[in-house]
Amino acid sequence: MPVGFGPSVGPRQGPDGTRFNGEWARTATAHVSYRTEADALASVLPPGFAPAADPIVRVQTLQNTDFAWLAGRGYNWTEVLFSATYHSEKGPVSGDFVAVMWESKADPIIPGREELGLPKLFADVPDVRSVNGRSFSTASWDGFQFMEMTLEDLVVGPWPTEKEADAVTTSLGLGGSEGRPRLYYKYMPRTGDWANPDVAYVTVAPASNYEVKVLESWTGDGVVAFNRARWEDLPTFCNIVNAIADLPVLEFTGAGFSRALVAFNDLADSQHILP
Repeated sequence: MPVGFGPSVGPRQGPDGTRFNGEWARTATAHVSYRTEADALASVLPPGFAPAADPIVRVQTLQNTDFAWLAGRGYNWTEVLFSATYHSEKGPVSGDFVAVMWESKADPIIPGREELGLPKLFADVPDVRSVNGRSFSTASWDGFQFMEMTLEDLVVGPWPTEKEADAVTTSLGLGGSEGRPRLYYKYMPRTGDWANPDVAYVTVAPASNYEVKVLESWTGDGVVAFNRARWEDLPTFCNIVNAIADLPVLEFTGAGFSRALVAFNDLADSQHILP
């Protein structure tokens, strides 16, 4: 929408109907993971999902530049992943359930929600800052900072060129844990019958969606915190932030930072519905 002007130009369709698959972009990822209580995680999972045996929450910020579908521009996002299993009609599928994604630009949010059913919201997500062996990531809305991430014992310098780094080509789901598919729950309410959906189903993006050349990678210690909000602070998604803030942090299990070249994949041929 709006439909009167022809198909909307976006990541799955260029101005002449062309696609952008295979175009290289730069991505830097900062992440922190922690173990939580299974019952608490189960309370915020959609129907058909159950927490993994080891209930891990992964929070990460992706800093992206040089997207061909944005004519060379970029944007950042912070996302929250839950390790979970979906019990489909054909058997269990385990992966990273993408609970929410906060992106810094409206243009990827609209087609991502309408076409792929991704759980995208807007927030200010600045570039990851690095100084004196520490890196910092935050997310905020209209001045209220609801997420804070700190990585320690990392030595992060300027971006290398591809020739300067020992680039390692791998295949993995962008933004997820390596080797695990990303699971989503696509939901849209029916107009006038707001309690019932027009669309409600689970989708999956396989683990090998993107060709990635890892330029640099570090591991270290990290912490992440979500700050509880009043309705006045976050009037449209305080319920989401507060639910994540209430998940018990039993133990931080890992943190890291990486820089990579990523061959863009629009997901049109790979993301599919799970019955």
